[in-house]
Amino acid sequence: MVAIPASAAVPRVGDLSFVAINASEDGFALASFVDLVAGTQLFVTDKSWNGSALGAGGAFDSGEGVLSWTLSSALSAGSVVRFSAVDSAANVAVSDGTVSRSGSFSLAQTNESVMLYRDDGVGGVLPLAALGYGTSFASEIAGSGLEAKATALGGTVKFAEYTGDRSSAGGFGGYAESVGDPSQWAKLSSGDVSLMAPNLTAFTVMAPVPEPETYAMLLAGLGVVSAVARRRKHVG
Repeated sequence: MVAIPASAAVPRVGDLSFVAINASEDGFALASFVDLVAGTQLFVTDKSWNGSALGAGGAFDSGEGVLSWTLSSALSAGSVVRFSAVDSAANVAVSDGTVSRSGSFSLAQTNESVMLYRDDGVGGVLPLAALGYGTSFASEIAGSGLEAKATALGGTVKFAEYTGDRSSAGGFGGYAESVGDPSQWAKLSSGDVSLMAPNLTAFTVMAPVPEPETYAMLLAGLGVVSAVARRRKHVG
């Protein structure tokens, strides 16, 4: 298994996903399925979407808070990044890059949503990923374009994380559906989870298996080399 690089790109929907959340510790983890260049700036918020479509008045509601995340160096596809203590402007931290907080940001154990987004380059925002739980989650992301892409966990959540495959997909894009499947997550709704840390194991992909035609061409090439070698030996 090798980590085959994905092309560095301006992130699009599905290029990053939430893979863990800890409502007691007020932290979460994100996985990137594309290479991100140094200087990339993304944002995470616990604000709700206003219900309007992108390009038709869609925007985040007022209130709540925003985390501004900037990469100090390139981030390889498959990397998992941890955010911790997001409820504290003084103590908020991230495992890659730098992060700052504005507004009031805290994670509830019921009826919570978090969304990752970036500037769209024309004065608006583009939501990229969402994770949430509770009866209001669907309405909190309605119109954002993430309705079919979000990870929706049911009930009360104190700690939850993706526990599915991280190493056998043929390409990084193959993990998006699995990460978005609630059945691939483990969830705790009780007990002290404040010290539980998310799994930061990187996602990797399988090296491509050569097609039968490739083996045939290789064998043919070896046959030609062998024939030439025998001819040279005979002439000599």
